Amino acid sequence: LLKNYNPYGAPNSLTLGGIFKKFDKSFGLSGKDYGKVDGTRTQEDIDKRRQDPWNFLFIAGMWFQDLFNYDFRRTEMCIIPYGTQEGEISFCAYNTGIGWRNIIEHMHQNATVAQWYKEHGRHEVFARDKEVALTNDKHDLILNATDLERPNKPEMEGPKTAAEEMQQMRKLYNQMVMEKNNIKGDNLVQIGGIERKK
Repeated sequence: LLKNYNPYGAPNSLTLGGIFKKFDKSFGLSGKDYGKVDGTRTQEDIDKRRQDPWNFLFIAGMWFQDLFNYDFRRTEMCIIPYGTQEGEISFCAYNTGIGWRNIIEHMHQNATVAQWYKEHGRHEVFARDKEVALTNDKHDLILNATDLERPNKPEMEGPKTAAEEMQQMRKLYNQMVMEKNNIKGDNLVQIGGIERKK
């Protein structure tokens, strides 16, 4: 911030001393009373803080790498340790790339959600610290009889359900990314080199 601060281009109310005051107000370094911000604040605290026309708004972004642009060097430099059952792993490696999160969670899962509900039942639902009674599981969903009578159209191209779409995406992923192509020699396209004219 100080590297890019230009006192000649800054507004009159944002001086260098004012910037240090912002840090002090944010982190409470000097112990000076700038007005409370917790639940016990009073109107006097609010007025104290409003005397300063400037506040900090910190915005941070994180780019989760995809497999097509995965940067191992960036992953090596990740400084955020993440504790798992298999030991410590960097946050970047855990949440990106080949999916260490999915691998580790699958290794240590107790049960799927469906299995858990089958064995233990569903948990209670709470709203505003009060349990919501869900005694009646009947619904008033109206099904359209015309839509229900429509036949399946196997001649229609492409996936017809979300499950079929997921299977097709997995197949394409295996072919294109994981290079599990089942291409026979006859189907290969031969690209010839450029010949020089003599």
